[in-house]
Amino acid sequence: MSHPVFLSSSSLPRMPEGSRNEWHGFFGHGGELEANAFFPLFWRTLFSVDDIRHAKFIDEHDVDDESAAVEREESLQDFGADATYPYLVTGKQTALARLASRRERVLAAVGERYRPIYDGFAALIEHGFEDHVLLRTSGLPDAADAEDWLRADLASIDTLEAGRGEMPALAKDLGAHGANPVWLLSGTGSTDAGAWPTEELQALFPLPGRKKPKPGIDAPSAEKMASRPKSWIDPMLEWLAAFVAAGAALGAYWRTQSVWLAVLAFLVAAVGLGFGLVKLRGPRA
Repeated sequence: MSHPVFLSSSSLPRMPEGSRNEWHGFFGHGGELEANAFFPLFWRTLFSVDDIRHAKFIDEHDVDDESAAVEREESLQDFGADATYPYLVTGKQTALARLASRRERVLAAVGERYRPIYDGFAALIEHGFEDHVLLRTSGLPDAADAEDWLRADLASIDTLEAGRGEMPALAKDLGAHGANPVWLLSGTGSTDAGAWPTEELQALFPLPGRKKPKPGIDAPSAEKMASRPKSWIDPMLEWLAAFVAAGAALGAYWRTQSVWLAVLAFLVAAVGLGFGLVKLRGPRA
């Protein structure tokens, strides 16, 4: 099940409020990254416990947005008019200063090989986000009750040490088969500066399921070899080989009246003719 959380660029120093119809103009200004049901470690590096704020569930949709009327009614029924959840917001310059001051401690805990992701993430925040960085948490399954563990996670950022706290669990996730560290450490999405992860990071940390071409064979060449057209003579040679192999089997049976010798003659002829056809046709441009 999807429980999306978002790291969003914002011109506001707080969550947009639906009671003020502020969601209408919120999107389209700067970038946004997404994760599912967790806060990537590098996101948390942007914030401190002093950045925790609270928003009402009912304010997740503009009051004048007719298309969101059902969602507002469901929110009212599920949470009531005054129920709130915690979220995070900070100024971009403060976020960048924290990224710089915490860089070495975080990388010592998570691993030096992830420095390109950390530095790329810092550049993304600097060039792809507006005045404020907003971590929208309402998609979490326990959003209303998230403050205690959110405070604990944020407090742990400044006491990170390799092999302690959450690092063993994160290291296990990063080392799992098919895991993509860019997604696990910083989420995925896009900004005005481009897509995240960047092409450079995708090359360093390939997406799950993407295979690298074998050395000496580039992808276009391999595709060309696999899809080369056959000549009209190819099927004729294949049929001829089949008749010859069958003839060898029938001849062996007629001369010896032995089924197994006939089968052996067929196999020998088929293998030999098959090898000969491969050598005869060879690669065709």
